Amino acid sequence: MTKITHIVIHYSATYGDLEMTRADIDKMHKERGWKGIGYHWFIRRDGTVEEGRPESQVGAHVGGQNAGKIGICWAGGLERATGPNKGVDNRTPAQTEALVHLIRACLKRYPGAKVVGHRDLAATQCPGFDVPVWWAKVQKVKQPTPKPVDPSAPAKTGNLSEDKIHVVEKGDTWFSIASMHGLSLNALLAMNDATANEVLVIGRNLLLRRPAPSAPAPKPNSDVAAGGIVALIIAGLTAAAAYLFN
Repeated sequence: MTKITHIVIHYSATYGDLEMTRADIDKMHKERGWKGIGYHWFIRRDGTVEEGRPESQVGAHVGGQNAGKIGICWAGGLERATGPNKGVDNRTPAQTEALVHLIRACLKRYPGAKVVGHRDLAATQCPGFDVPVWWAKVQKVKQPTPKPVDPSAPAKTGNLSEDKIHVVEKGDTWFSIASMHGLSLNALLAMNDATANEVLVIGRNLLLRRPAPSAPAPKPNSDVAAGGIVALIIAGLTAAAAYLFN
């Protein structure tokens, strides 16, 4: 399995007065065509921690760079007063407490992983605050230089997706790759025209999703085509008659 290098904090980009749950996020992500919730953990407004996608599987929360990253999302990030284009830190005290405990638990499982915000990895305002600076304060260690948010960055990140390709690494097997991405072994093999006995070469790109089929060319309407032929015949006969009788 890919080594976990980052613990990435997100907000749900929903208003603070909404009671969002893991089930709500799961539904939203399935509507995008994903297998299910893209975050590994979700923290509700009351501080309840809900498990999302298994940590053994690659998430879908940092577009194009999901491997090696645990995604934690807290409900909120928007306020009615500032609207949908301004990301804010409106965590409740219960959420903040739960987030601290959850990060510490993750670091015990993945020592050395960096604690960052989504905005440290992509052009976004998510999660509404400077995570490395905040985490340094929590640990009471020297704080890094604050990173101002790009005012032109979106509050809602629209380019998130599940990974479409897996680059084979040392130690990978067909089974471990399938499990990592929540696929059946047979599905992974079929998408790559491979067999379970085929040797995996480090650096090989494996498909994780079938390319969308190209749209078939529209078939001509037979009635319209027939009508066009008849019109041409009539026009030809009319022209011939005009030539003969003039």
